[in-house]
Amino acid sequence: MYRIKQPNTAAMTTIATTSATTLFSFLSFEATREQAEALYRLEEFLDEECGDDVFILRGAAGTGKTSMVKAVVDYLDTKEVSCFLTAPTGRAAKVLGHKTRSIAHTIHHTIYRVVPTDDDRIVMERRANAQEGYSVYVVDEASMISDAHRAGGSFVTPNSLLTDLVAYVKEGNPRNKIVFIGDRYQLAPVNEAESVALNLRYIAGKHSLTGHQAELSEVKRQAGQSPILAMAHDIRRRSDEGRALGKLNLHRLYNATAGVTCYLKLYDPNRPDQVVMIGCANKNVHTFNKMVRQRLGHTGLLAIGDQVVVNENWLDNQHLIVKGETGIVRDIHDAVEKRAELEFVTATIEFRDPDNQLIHVTTKVLLDTLKTPTSELAGEQIRNLIADRMAKNRDYKANPHPANDPYVGAMRLRYGHGLTGYRAQGGEWNHVLLHPWFPDNDYRYAYTAITRARESVVSWE
Repeated sequence: MYRIKQPNTAAMTTIATTSATTLFSFLSFEATREQAEALYRLEEFLDEECGDDVFILRGAAGTGKTSMVKAVVDYLDTKEVSCFLTAPTGRAAKVLGHKTRSIAHTIHHTIYRVVPTDDDRIVMERRANAQEGYSVYVVDEASMISDAHRAGGSFVTPNSLLTDLVAYVKEGNPRNKIVFIGDRYQLAPVNEAESVALNLRYIAGKHSLTGHQAELSEVKRQAGQSPILAMAHDIRRRSDEGRALGKLNLHRLYNATAGVTCYLKLYDPNRPDQVVMIGCANKNVHTFNKMVRQRLGHTGLLAIGDQVVVNENWLDNQHLIVKGETGIVRDIHDAVEKRAELEFVTATIEFRDPDNQLIHVTTKVLLDTLKTPTSELAGEQIRNLIADRMAKNRDYKANPHPANDPYVGAMRLRYGHGLTGYRAQGGEWNHVLLHPWFPDNDYRYAYTAITRARESVVSWE
């Protein structure tokens, strides 16, 4: 059932001003009328006796979504209600955890477990939800959640991510609720026209859930002083009014070389969230990454100190490192070796786990994915490698799972100084360099890219 309930304004005012145990009391600022209406609806929804399933809080950058999520977390803690924080990617989960000062995990980590297979796929099975007590699941960056089931590829789930998430939440306790948080102006999932997890009408119809939806559009006064948020607001307004995006009002450097110089002045190898270049096309991102590596003095395809991004989900007996995770190469242990015309090296790479603790993974790395803009291998190359390992590794032939052969199971990487908009989505950096080329009037790309920045966005001519 799809409905937007009109709040009782008088009751809302009383709650906001007189009670110390309401959702309002956990805000660090005085709520605007728009925020107060959303908070009132949220507080009604979070009551276990409320029969609704889903609350969607949509809001543009600077409208107070994060502060309201923090208030929800603290409020539920005082009510002794279990609250699970999740996001579609590891990068987004880390940002959510930092802002709420709580532990946040990816949706995949929360609802799936890896099951053994006899091929080179990573197959996920939905966990049984043993949490019987009433619980609330807060899902940030919900614009990235897909409801399309893609059975092909190396990463396999039972159903779409949205379908499995809803089933997992409701299995624990039928009264369990989901709060979806997101920005409908950001990029939708790849090859999808809209962010379905932010559309209550869609969720109600497809998944037979009831709920509420609230929209925040008013940028907070303090946030309104930010040039980044002012630019984001202008992009939103142009999109809503159907006007041409035009040239963004950015500080511009004179060429790409100046962009690399600017990047290196800001770059800190111990702080991956300090600076990033965001581009629309893989080839532009690849060129930028090569220019940065050259200026850093990194030679060969992989060097100690390289900042890298995992290009395919990777699994061993202890860790699952998901696609999109950023790491730093801390050591290289041997010379390059060839198998089936592909090149490999053994490296130790530093990542952070879902609890933001450092982990070090030592593994074979397939170097060929670092050679091309798409970081993909041809099907024939993969088949040749599998045939080679079948012939030379008895354990792998008996049980052809990637974990049983260091070459088939080698980590596949791409360089991480520049990212596409999709890979950057859900993350935040202090500074963003925006590649000047992207398709005309791609409002979502421009909006997503610039709102990744906390402090500054620059581009070049």
